[in-house]
Amino acid sequence: MSIADFDYIDAVSRAESVDALHKACADLCEAYAFDRFIYGARIPTSFVKPYFIFISGYPKEWREQYTRNNYMIVDPTVEYCARSVTPLCWDGESLLKADNPEIRRFMSEAHDFGINSGVSFPLHTAQGDFAMLSFSSERVHENAGPRLQRVMPVGQLFTAYLHEAVRRVFASDVLTLSQVDLTSREKECLLWATEGKTAWETSQILSISERTVTFHLQNVQHKLGVNNRQQAVARAVALGIIEPQFA
Repeated sequence: MSIADFDYIDAVSRAESVDALHKACADLCEAYAFDRFIYGARIPTSFVKPYFIFISGYPKEWREQYTRNNYMIVDPTVEYCARSVTPLCWDGESLLKADNPEIRRFMSEAHDFGINSGVSFPLHTAQGDFAMLSFSSERVHENAGPRLQRVMPVGQLFTAYLHEAVRRVFASDVLTLSQVDLTSREKECLLWATEGKTAWETSQILSISERTVTFHLQNVQHKLGVNNRQQAVARAVALGIIEPQFA
């Protein structure tokens, strides 16, 4: 990484608006001679209806076509990044020969918009967020390969700082639920609920009364905006409020 690369990371770290985030991504995209970029994040405010954030440098027509055809469930870069933590260099020509006809159709339409090769950086957070940043090129992979390799180190680090900046910029609008403040005792009671323990069993483990356990769990339900203990467990896990313990 060069000194200039750290300047891009510093710029995205200081971004306080969507426009500033877009500019930081566009500047890095241009610096490495890519033609397009797109950042997307899934925030688990709900298992059924998570919140999605996109910052796009792709043509509006392609984004509309992508959404209309629900290509998120077809896009092989999304499928890879959803289950991996390492970057992906992808070759549109190879994907045009994929066994899956839906992927071939997707890449054929992407090709029409000049999306022929690229690199995608996945990110998974302790809060349960899934995000990815992709740079694409009109060039085929054979000609774009060296550029893809050069952007790897800075791209992975940039994606992490970008997502932190996105959380900061969007915090007051859509991320307030993921910032629910549970007390340590509420978290303890909820943690044992995830193990299937009843209020009485939890009271024995924590040496408090059953009524106190029930009181804490009712507070958790209220804070998370759910109606029962099962929903509280599901939402807390999705938001990363509770997670496996180290000891």
